[in-house]
Amino acid sequence: MNELSIRLQPSRQLAILLGLAHCTAAGVFWPLMLPVMVKIMITLLLAGSLYCYLRRYAWLISPQSVVALHLTGKSSCKIETYEGQSIHTFIDASTFVALYMTVLCLKTAQKNRYHTVIILPDSIETDSFRRLRVWLRWKWQEQSSNKEKQH
Repeated sequence: MNELSIRLQPSRQLAILLGLAHCTAAGVFWPLMLPVMVKIMITLLLAGSLYCYLRRYAWLISPQSVVALHLTGKSSCKIETYEGQSIHTFIDASTFVALYMTVLCLKTAQKNRYHTVIILPDSIETDSFRRLRVWLRWKWQEQSSNKEKQH
């Protein structure tokens, strides 16, 4: 298991979670004693935020959306964006792996830019999701701890 390639799919679960989070945030402001125009502005800003997050992370139709991952045994990951751009990244220590979700935090070598990839079970094939979690828990963490011991 030296390399793992994964193609991501749009996630209905992530779209629902993002919608609930944004609606909850909007709902917090309406009972407050704020001017109606402020409440409307906040609601419109949250709607715009929801639309951007849905396009980028749930629907995978934004030019910056990550649609494919190619992980190697060297803690590196080449990502492919919706517009066809390939970017070489490294897996960051803040990556989160659980049975129900994986959040890949990827750092580029140049400019120290970060890319976040949110992976829920419906955005990836079942077997690929399992292999990704195993790879991240064992292969990547093993290499990360070896690097820390060398320093």
